[in-house]
Amino acid sequence: MKKVAIMTDTGSNIPQQLAQNSKIRVMPFHIIIDGKDYLDTEIDMGDLYARLSTKENLPTTSFPSVEEYLQVYQELSQKAEAILFISVTSVFTKAYSLALQAKEVALKKLPVTTIEVVDSRTGGTGLALIVLKAARLAEQGKDIKAIMEQVNLIIPRVNHLSAPDTLFYLDKGGRICEAKSWAEAQSVSSFRALVEIDASTGGVTKPIARAKTKMEIMKKMVSIVKEKVGNKKIYAGITHNNAPESAQQLRKIVLSQLQCDELHVFEALAPAAVHTGQGLVDFGFYSSD
Repeated sequence: MKKVAIMTDTGSNIPQQLAQNSKIRVMPFHIIIDGKDYLDTEIDMGDLYARLSTKENLPTTSFPSVEEYLQVYQELSQKAEAILFISVTSVFTKAYSLALQAKEVALKKLPVTTIEVVDSRTGGTGLALIVLKAARLAEQGKDIKAIMEQVNLIIPRVNHLSAPDTLFYLDKGGRICEAKSWAEAQSVSSFRALVEIDASTGGVTKPIARAKTKMEIMKKMVSIVKEKVGNKKIYAGITHNNAPESAQQLRKIVLSQLQCDELHVFEALAPAAVHTGQGLVDFGFYSSD
């Protein structure tokens, strides 16, 4: 039996194969389409993007239930002494609070299993980097206390910069937060927006830069990273919504100007697509020291 099992949700965009290789359990969200409820793992991404492009009768997302969390806690309790669940920012969903409720139920049903629930205060690539760090520590045989200490140190260091093609979907999905005025401005003026969602923003969407083109906004991303980390090496990741060429362009810029101990490139999962639309490129990072 291992010491700690690591859990997260699909707000992390961690691909299935990487999750399996890293021994990470990923909780699926629900996607509601035409009143029907689907697990996000059941969604055809091509069909989803086609639906989103109409900007009408948009799909929505929903979080796992207390019962779903409890079922996974019970399953993982057979394999590990402790469980650590790292959630997408609690500002966006009730996933964090429901995972806590499930933990309270589990205290009676699983009295010998330690369960910890952490609000990452970020999402997407930012969340993925936190979870991957926790998974590496778990594979090294660290106990729950040691992993929690490292996770709590990393969360305030993680930055998550997101550049959707449009703020329309964040606005419609109720995740626009402090960028509301920019979403309204985009409807009458064409520009690219760069927003940040991490501990430094309180886990909300905060607008930080504009540009005319996607290439310009990606260069601004890298410029911001250099300002924050200087010459330090970084752990980093890029996520895209059906925009592989843009993701590779950003990867080339990053590798030419920054020193990376680790650089992942992910394609976004269905919940991120619903809330940001096609074309998103985001960048998460934290310095290695």
